Amino acid sequence: MNNLSFPAGMSLGVGLVVILSLASVRVSAQAGVDLLGSPIPGITAIGHHAIGVNMTLLATDRPFSDRQWRNRSALDSLDRRARRAMRKSERLRFISGFEGGIQVETPLLDGTSLVDVLGAETTWTLDDKRAVAELLADQKTQVNMDLRWVGWSRHGSKGGWAWSIDDRYSVSLEPSRALAEFVLLGPASSVFDSALLTDGTVVPVESLTNEQFNMIEQGIGPINLPAVEEMLGNGRFAVQHVRSYGAGFGLNLLQTRSLGLAIGMGARYYRGTGYYEVDADEQTAFAAFNRGFGTELVSENATLGSALRPAGFGVALDVAVRAEIAGLWFASLAINELGRMDWQGESYSLQNPIVDFSDWTNAGGGVFDLLNQGLAPTALFLQATPERKVVALPTRVRLNGGMRLGNRGKLGLELAAPLNDALLKQPTEIGVGGQTHIAGIHFMGGWRWRQDGGIRTPVAVIWAPKDRVAQLGVATGDLFSFLAPQKRWSIGWSYTRTLRPARDL
Repeated sequence: MNNLSFPAGMSLGVGLVVILSLASVRVSAQAGVDLLGSPIPGITAIGHHAIGVNMTLLATDRPFSDRQWRNRSALDSLDRRARRAMRKSERLRFISGFEGGIQVETPLLDGTSLVDVLGAETTWTLDDKRAVAELLADQKTQVNMDLRWVGWSRHGSKGGWAWSIDDRYSVSLEPSRALAEFVLLGPASSVFDSALLTDGTVVPVESLTNEQFNMIEQGIGPINLPAVEEMLGNGRFAVQHVRSYGAGFGLNLLQTRSLGLAIGMGARYYRGTGYYEVDADEQTAFAAFNRGFGTELVSENATLGSALRPAGFGVALDVAVRAEIAGLWFASLAINELGRMDWQGESYSLQNPIVDFSDWTNAGGGVFDLLNQGLAPTALFLQATPERKVVALPTRVRLNGGMRLGNRGKLGLELAAPLNDALLKQPTEIGVGGQTHIAGIHFMGGWRWRQDGGIRTPVAVIWAPKDRVAQLGVATGDLFSFLAPQKRWSIGWSYTRTLRPARDL
């Protein structure tokens, strides 16, 4: 068998190099005020943050403002021009620049002495790499990074609307023990029975020492090349990057002291630059990357466009309805990301052997560099067939309700769950918590249970004094993340500005 190598030019692009190199921080896909990891996004997602969460909030909640009931008789006493001027003066507009956050869950964070996150040249021993492979094996490593480049919202007496431009990076890895060892150890992995050293001796893999690890010439196994099916076991991994252009509105159908009813709707257009999915259980693999993503594909005849041409396109809809009783109790239902993505890429057969690496070297470097190289399509497959694939977006339902505490606070409960088995879906979550503001500082906090993730304590603080046009917020997905960093590590940020009413512009 030829020597094994991890080609230096191979890259899984933004998905594994950029995202995983940021694995010391977090935001949820719904997290500022929704991007800030709040416990109840359907309550605290205000302004343009309501896009992708609950569009009715554009009509029912005025960001960073106390609720004020209008005296109807006093309004009726005004003439048409005066009523119009009053409504115009009460309009609010908000805009934000760069905001977002990162969510990371990985066993690698529990043992960071073994992990060189930035990928600097570091000498790893055989024991180090075996320990990292053991941490990775059969455990999920998941990364979600959401960046909102710009957002804008308008709020009036009858409703509001908003738009935003967002990027979403998602990675989910759950490698088998064989694959984790192969990526990190190459010919010293358990896939092979023994290893041929540079001095001509053959040593069983289980008996290798650190000194012999640096002398490996090639791995020797019962078959010339291990099959992909054998390597993957029951593992799976997926990578995706999409940019979305979203807009939506919320409309008050009825607004009185006894009953309020609002509806909301939003739409998003997606342009995808990278998609990679391997599912050993289903015996399927598919990849689609544009030239700018930096990943080598297997098929010489594959033409996925230039660096400027996306590899995928999609459209999604969000719908929501909200009711409020006596200005006190409220409940809402929202369904997000009803839609699909159309990718032009390649399909792979899991029955083929892995590629025959040449010039394999026991290079140092960070664990994420090794994962990036070892999980790329050219690292696992020899053949590919150009294919167009339409995949469902991760549709999600949110049901929440609660009560207002005067004009300054809210308490509530939310249930969020996936409606399909799409790639990189978010698990079922139940959140309880609230928000209030004191002296220009808004506080949000509570508890959130996540399926297979335990209970977390998200907390957000937003500085928003009445006499200032800027609002700055920071948050964490779990106040006690330091107790279990391998499960709970997150941070988010948000910066918005209030635009003056139209008459003052």
